[in-house]
Formats: sequence, C-alpha cells, structure tokens
Amino acid sequence: MIRIALDMMGGDNCPDCNLDGAFDALGSSDGFELIMVGPEETLRQKTADWSQELRSRISFVNATEVISLNEAPVQAIRKKKDSTITRGAELVKNKEADAFVSAGSSGALLAAGQLKVGRLPGVQRAPLAAFVPTKKGFCFFMDCGANVDAKPEWLCQFAQMGSIYMKEVMHSENPSVKLANLGLEEEKGNALTKEAHAMLKEMPDVNYQGFVEFRDVVYGEADVVVADAFTGNAIIKTLEGTAGVLMGMIKDVLKSSILTKLAAAVIIKPLRAKIKSFDASEHGGAVLLGLRGPVIKCHGNASRKEIRNALLQARDYISSGVGEKIAAAIADSTGKETSVPQHISVD
Repeated sequence: MIRIALDMMGGDNCPDCNLDGAFDALGSSDGFELIMVGPEETLRQKTADWSQELRSRISFVNATEVISLNEAPVQAIRKKKDSTITRGAELVKNKEADAFVSAGSSGALLAAGQLKVGRLPGVQRAPLAAFVPTKKGFCFFMDCGANVDAKPEWLCQFAQMGSIYMKEVMHSENPSVKLANLGLEEEKGNALTKEAHAMLKEMPDVNYQGFVEFRDVVYGEADVVVADAFTGNAIIKTLEGTAGVLMGMIKDVLKSSILTKLAAAVIIKPLRAKIKSFDASEHGGAVLLGLRGPVIKCHGNASRKEIRNALLQARDYISSGVGEKIAAAIADSTGKETSVPQHISVD
C-alpha cells in the first residue's frame, strides 16, 4: 500500500482545509494510506467522527513546530527538527512514507527535499515543476523556483525528467519540449539559453522543438516548458497575477448593471466550465522532480480541492513508477548506478 505523508499545519487554512482535502482524497481512492503530520491529539479529535474504513487508513506522526514564511529555510530545517516539514521529509528519507505533500513554506519545503530526502543518483538539481493551464489544456512547466542560477546541463535534465513524468503520469505519448526564451530566432537569448538549446537538440530521448516565447506559453505551444527558476518564477507569477486581475474585471462587469446581471445568468454555466479548465489546482501541486521520493508543494492558500488533488497526484506518481524510470534514464545518460525502491501499483 502506498503511504503518503501530509503536512497538516501547512497553508493558510490549516488544519481544517487539509483535513477536508484528506477526507475527500481517501474517500475517492482506496489506493493509499495517509500519514498526518502535526499535533497528534488535535488531529485524532478532528478525525474521530470519520468512518471506520477511513480511520483504518490514517496514522499520525506528532509534530509540535511549524516553520513560518519569514524564517530562513535551511536554518529552520536544521533548527526546528520537530516541525511538520522536517518530520514529513524525514518520513520519506527513512522510507516510512513514499511521498510528502505540503502547503507550507516553499523555501523550507525545497530545502527539506534537497537536504533530507535527497536527489536521485546522477540528478544534478531538482526542479520545481508545476502544471500551467493553457488554451489547449495544460503544460508541465519547470523550473518554477528551485534553481535560480542554472547551468545548461541542468536544463537538459529538467527536460528529460519532465518528459518522463508526462509520459508515465499524464499518459502523453510523445510530449513536446520547448525552452522558454525571449524570441524564436537561434541568435536570441542569453548564454545559458543558447547552450541549453544546442544540447537539447542532441538529446535522442527528448522530443525537443526549440524555443517558446514567454507570451506563447499559455497558448499550449508545448507539453513541457523548461526555464531557469528566475525566468520560470517570473513567468508563473505574471500569469497568476494577470489571471487574477482579469477574473476580477470580469466579475465587476457582470455585476455592474441589471442588464449585465441578466447576461451573467445566461453565461454563468459555460463561463464556470471555462474558468475551471484554467484552474491549475485541478492537477494538484508543484512537484520537486528528481528526488528519491516525491515532494509536492501546494499553494499557501490551497483549497480543499487542491489538497485532495495533490494527494491523488502523489499516489499516481508512486503507482506509475515514474521515480524509477527517471532514475534509470539519468543512470543511462550519466553512467551512474541507481537504486530506487519499487512500489506496488494501485491499478
């Protein structure tokens, strides 16, 4: 049985939102067990009225500390040994859990993934990869914030790992890969982009199709988009901010008069469906790829639905064997041996 640890004290709406998301995930899938990391007595009381079947699939790891957003990530991980993030990452490190999900401090979670869980043999850096809604569906975008100063060979590994994830978890037969750049011409871009571009063209296991301009990411120009974390985070945050402003403007217009309110009543159903298709939380959280066990980051203001979907995302990651396949692919390209625990599929 797959075991997933959940940070019950991570996020703006903890622990109730996390409990609700866990309840929904357990109820919709019997393919995993949940380890709740947080104040054990409180969590036991809050789950006391759950059904016997659900309670039989949950366990508790007591954690008395929480890492706040304003703490230095590495120092906090080393100092707060009983924090929910530290304990959750250690569960994966010690093979007591197969994956860890948290809506807590991004910096602390990234540090815990790198320092506690550790990278797979041959993986030079672990990128934070998120699903970005596009006109054609979504793309798998990395790096969103883990490696600000990157090297060309790291971007190549990101492309390799992202392709494997899309194939094995999202069932994309031959995912296309593009490199984010400020133009499509060969001569455009900084030294990092140009070097990575030349290297990616020579990778036989990556369906590399060249550059994608920042503005075209949301048009669905590629299944996997690769960038250094500085560029990637800027793109992601700009898209999120723009989407938020546009949604606010649409709501203001629809509420501005009686006529617009009547129009809203007519279009609200198809409008909600379209908005839902642009909801990144439908696919879960951002995954830190290339670790010995998956670490998934939810938004700080994660909803019940996002927590649920992130838990199911972690289940699919483990059941698909994508970690083992990434390890094998990196081993083939670097010549380093790998040893990753095998897991039983939920299918």
